[in-house]
Amino acid sequence: MNESSVSELTESTEEYHDRINRLCAALRAANLNAALIFNPDHMFWLTGFQTIGYFTFQALLIESDCRVTLISRTVNQPLASINPVIDSFVAISDSEIGIETLTHFLNQGPSNSSQIGLETNSNNFSVDDYEFLTTHLKASVVSWNYHYQEFRRQKTADQLTWMRQAGHAAVKGLDAAVNAIRVGVSENDIAAAMHHGAISAGSEYLGHPPLVVSGPRTALCFAMWKRRVIEPQDVVLLESAGCINRYHAMAATSVVVGHATPIQRESAKVILEVLETAIDTIRPGVRSKDVDAACRSVTDKANVSQYFLHRTGYGIGIGFPPNWSEGHFLALRKDDDTVLEPGMTFHCVPTLFRDSFGMCFSTSIVVTDNGCEILTPYPRTLVELSL
Repeated sequence: MNESSVSELTESTEEYHDRINRLCAALRAANLNAALIFNPDHMFWLTGFQTIGYFTFQALLIESDCRVTLISRTVNQPLASINPVIDSFVAISDSEIGIETLTHFLNQGPSNSSQIGLETNSNNFSVDDYEFLTTHLKASVVSWNYHYQEFRRQKTADQLTWMRQAGHAAVKGLDAAVNAIRVGVSENDIAAAMHHGAISAGSEYLGHPPLVVSGPRTALCFAMWKRRVIEPQDVVLLESAGCINRYHAMAATSVVVGHATPIQRESAKVILEVLETAIDTIRPGVRSKDVDAACRSVTDKANVSQYFLHRTGYGIGIGFPPNWSEGHFLALRKDDDTVLEPGMTFHCVPTLFRDSFGMCFSTSIVVTDNGCEILTPYPRTLVELSL
């Protein structure tokens, strides 16, 4: 494609070509002629291509000679045309079925003796599409899920800069949300303030909605704002995030409207101790499961482990809806032998979901040479608002 004066790339063309070259070397080593990729995170990491149109069918074909073809909806062609990493574009009109267009395109080439590696672990590639492709394609296909995590789990200096900026936006969103809380306002008012704070600080759209929930519904993991009006003695659980160049950082806090009850204060104390334990334990050479075990020893001692249902943390970085995490290949959790290395990034997110309320205090970190750096610096304390 011809490069325009307008560019959507976040990194250099040389960096993208290097990533593609590494993938192609792996293709050749596996005696494959091409790879078909469906995950928008992987497409973005390999080529810099991004669109909010990921919800319709699209695929990235990378041949073993490193030729890159994007098969996507016609309206995405302008975005592809300004991307110098993409060599060609195959349009899917709104009257066509995407998998049929892809199959027809592949069958036009010298593919009778070809073998294509298929990304089969993507949520963006349905069983129906797989069955159609394998039934009608001349070439043979094999499951081939490239080890992106080997390259994505340690962030570059530029990526860490964006995550620090995303962390700044997340903190601004959290500040705005806390300042908006008072009796009589709705969860929507607080969520609007959070969005305004983060977006005004530079955040793009997030890979996952931020979280604002109050009262008894804080006991429900992943419940969201729903027009509920804040009442005295409510717990308000807030999780804010920022996104810069698709790289994310998050932070959470909990607020009590009025004076906290003894059980609320004790819950906050335990969660904050878990968070401090995670921060103190994370360093190069430590295993994921060791961080998780250190954190669970805190909840075990406090006899509240039955309420700590979440993993201690999950990997963060690139995110497209519906997810802002890289937790499918990097996490702080039980039985995970992953050895922490500098440049790995996590959202440490200890929570307690009790019967009548839930609380969370979290922060995003990057593993450094001798410990970790906080990407979302925010006071780690229970906020009790005066009535």
